[in-house]
Amino acid sequence: MDLNQKSSADHIIEHLIAIDVDGETMHYIIEKTGLSYQMLHQLIMLAGDNELNYVLSERNEIHDQGKNTHL
Repeated sequence: MDLNQKSSADHIIEHLIAIDVDGETMHYIIEKTGLSYQMLHQLIMLAGDNELNYVLSERNEIHDQGKNTHL
């Protein structure tokens, strides 16, 4: 990331904080910018085993309850 990109990113971050952005809105932004797969990959690669196991068990529990049929 060059200095101009960092400055722009910092400005966007300040705005997101000012509007108290939530997870659903961030998900929308990530999808609209075409970065869903990249974000998923980066988060998985950086997450610890405990975090990954927790999220996977939560996902499986939701799936087992029939609440998320697209899995």
